[in-house]
Amino acid sequence: MRGLAALLVCAGHLRAAIMVDLGASIAPGIPSKGLYLLTGLGHQSVMVFFVLSGYLVGGSIITAGQHFNWRHYAQARLSRLWTVLLPCLALTWVIDQVILHSAPQVLSGAYAPLWHSAPQTGQYDASWLTLLGNVFFVQTIAVPVFGSNGPLWSLANEFWYYVLFPLMTMVMMSQPMGANLYQRTGAALIVTLAFSVLPNELLFGYGVWLMGVAALVMHRRQPSPSQEGPTQWHQTRTALVVLIFTAGIAFSKWSAPKSWNLPWGDWALGMAVCVFIVHGVHPASSSRWPRWMRSAVEHVSDLSFSLYLSHFPVVMLIGASRYLDQRMQPSIGSWLTLCGWLGLLLLVGHLMWWLFERHTPVVRRCMSASPQHTIRTTSAS
Repeated sequence: MRGLAALLVCAGHLRAAIMVDLGASIAPGIPSKGLYLLTGLGHQSVMVFFVLSGYLVGGSIITAGQHFNWRHYAQARLSRLWTVLLPCLALTWVIDQVILHSAPQVLSGAYAPLWHSAPQTGQYDASWLTLLGNVFFVQTIAVPVFGSNGPLWSLANEFWYYVLFPLMTMVMMSQPMGANLYQRTGAALIVTLAFSVLPNELLFGYGVWLMGVAALVMHRRQPSPSQEGPTQWHQTRTALVVLIFTAGIAFSKWSAPKSWNLPWGDWALGMAVCVFIVHGVHPASSSRWPRWMRSAVEHVSDLSFSLYLSHFPVVMLIGASRYLDQRMQPSIGSWLTLCGWLGLLLLVGHLMWWLFERHTPVVRRCMSASPQHTIRTTSAS
């Protein structure tokens, strides 16, 4: 799910940069309409990211319980984020310098209505203050996203969810991770302050993130799964859950242009993903996949974070250098071209993973104050 979500985000941004929108296309066939729909699920894919993050990161906090350690937790989260973020900020700056010399109108906002995630008019900012704000995850709160890398907005959301959930757990749990009354009171004050300062959009996304935590709790309450192959009931249940998941995506997509005060579509999708995680996949299902397919899926999942943070400046460079006002009409050739450029984005993501992200455990050990506090790491974290 994580790997597919990252691919859909990249494909959506890439399609907007190199192909005309569906409304401007000339007689698109049904296959092209389906591909437009598929590559238009970028926002929904980010919501899937949030649910998975709540399941994995929030789940690790619940699992630790009274053994939760703030220092270990901070080391794990910051090493995970900064090991990829800092190189991708540098990549963004380098690519932006190329675009500033070749097509400065792209960064001044001329193509924002077409490319959607491109810098809006007058909003491009690559100053040192904005750089530091992005390093410390206050983009969209105190500073804009750095340079052309619009998807960095979601990283600020993730960071503050990582902060809020253990603080809230400390306050609300009957056995609050070994905290005393003063610590619980301080945590409550910080949470109250955060909820009064953080933007509503960020807090709305926190509701989606918490659905991942709910999925973890529900998953633990399920009976131990059978090790046998899927039965007729398993197949029927899986089909029903896939239907719920699809309905959640459809409702989220339909509700996106609605001017509602609350993001009902995002929350409905979050609940659908929660149901899918808990009930949708039989444990024996992936064991029937060919080994090469399992390896490919696992690797795309492993590099999904690097791919997500590195892809958009590259998309901007592709659009600025080759397309601009000459975006392609949908055809077999244009979709194959999109696949070729998507391969380049995967190559860049793989390079960033190979150079930086795969060394996250080393960075984590370096951040640890003493060797005995080395934190066990997994790719899922």
